[in-house]
Amino acid sequence: MEKKKNGIGMEELVSIVGELAGKYTGYESTSVTYEKAEQLMGAVLYCIREAEQAGGGSAILPGELSAKRLYEMGASCVVEKTKRALALYNEILPDFDSYGNQFLYDTFVEGLPEFFRRYDCKFEPQDMILTFDYPVMRDLSGLTGIDRIYEFILCIREEQRFLKRFSREFVINTLKQYNRDYEETPDNICGIIVRSSEGELFTVK
Repeated sequence: MEKKKNGIGMEELVSIVGELAGKYTGYESTSVTYEKAEQLMGAVLYCIREAEQAGGGSAILPGELSAKRLYEMGASCVVEKTKRALALYNEILPDFDSYGNQFLYDTFVEGLPEFFRRYDCKFEPQDMILTFDYPVMRDLSGLTGIDRIYEFILCIREEQRFLKRFSREFVINTLKQYNRDYEETPDNICGIIVRSSEGELFTVK
C-alpha cells in the first residue's frame, strides 16, 4: 500500500519534489543533498496546505484535485500573500512609531525588510528568517513562513492603531512607569498600555 502524507500519496509528492529539484539545479541535475530534499519536500507540503486553506475556508476534498495542481495553486497563494504582506508593511512604515523600544524597532524597521529581501517563495516558503524578538499579543507559534510574517504585520498594524489613540507623551510616560528600561526590554508595549488604560497600577522598577 502506498504511504500517504497529509492524505496525498508519497509517489505524487516525490514527483513534485523531483521537478522542484530540477528547477533548483537549473535542470542540470535532479540530484540534491538529503537536507535539500527535505527542505524541498517541506516547501511542497507548505504550498499544498496554503491551497487547502485558501478559498474563504471552503475545504478541498481528498482526490478532488491532483497533488501537483494543489501545489501550483498553493505556490501562487504564497506569492500573492507575500505581495500583500509587503504592501501592508509599506502602508504602515511611514507612520510607524516604536516609542523607543529597540526590540520593536529592530524587528519591524530592520528585520522585516531583510525578510522580504531573503525570502524564497519557491524553494523555501516555510522559512521565517526572522527571530521575532518582539512579541505581539497573539500566539503565532503555530505559523511559519509568510503566514507568520503576514499575521505579525497585521498585529503590528492593530497595535499601532491602538497606541495612536493616546498621545505619544502618555504612551512613553506609561511605559517608563511600568519599566524605566522599557526601551531595552522585549515586552509588548501595547499590552502595557492596554493594562494601564484599564486602570491597572504599575510600580516603578
